[in-house]
Amino acid sequence: MQVSSKRGFPYRPTIVFGLLATLCLWLSCGQAPPRRGMELAQIRDIEAQKRDRDVIVIDTDFGKIVILPLKEAANNTAREISNMIKRGFYDGLAFHYVEPGKLIQGGDINSRDDDPTNDGAGDPGFTIRPEINAPNLIGSVGLAHPPGELEKGNSQFYILLRDMPELNNRYTVFGAVVDGMSVVKKISEVPTDSEGRPLEKVLMKQVYIKERFI
Repeated sequence: MQVSSKRGFPYRPTIVFGLLATLCLWLSCGQAPPRRGMELAQIRDIEAQKRDRDVIVIDTDFGKIVILPLKEAANNTAREISNMIKRGFYDGLAFHYVEPGKLIQGGDINSRDDDPTNDGAGDPGFTIRPEINAPNLIGSVGLAHPPGELEKGNSQFYILLRDMPELNNRYTVFGAVVDGMSVVKKISEVPTDSEGRPLEKVLMKQVYIKERFI
C-alpha cells in the first residue's frame, strides 16, 4: 500500500471530530445520522458550520469528488491545500496509485510528465507540517509522506475507501468526501500495472474551491 510518497495521531478523539467524520460517512452512504440527546445538538452545530464552508471539488473523467476540509482537525493543512488549489497547482495532475476497495492517491507534481515510473517521488519544493488529530475512516482525505517522516508531507494526498485504523497516529487527515465516493471507487478499479499505477492516466482535470456547499 502506498499511502507514502516514494521519497514515502496520537489519536486524540473529540466529540466534534468523531461526529464530523461519522456525519461525512453517513452523508456519503446516504444514511441518516443518529438523533439522540447531545448528539443531536452537536450534529446541528456541525451542520450549521458546514453551511458556511467552502468545499474542494476534484473534476475527473469519472465524475466529481467533493471534499469538506476538516479545519478543526488540520487547519494549517486545509489552508495550504486550498491555497495550492487557488493557484491551479492540482489542475492536470493525476491519481498515480490505486488499490481497489482501499484507496486512491494523487497530487504528485511528477504526474504532469509522461514517465509514470517517477510518480510518487516528486518534490514540489515545500512541506506541510503534520497535524495528526483525526482518524482514518472511509472517505477520509489525508496527506501522504514517506514512511515515518511526517514532516515531509507536501502536495500528495490519499482518499480512503474503507476504515484504515492502521494509519492512525501516522498521517494528517485534513478532509472528508461528502459526495462522489462512487467516483473514488471507480478510480480505484481502473486497470493498473504490478505497482498499482493506472495504465491510463486518471487526471484531475480541474480542482477548485466551491463556495457555500449547502
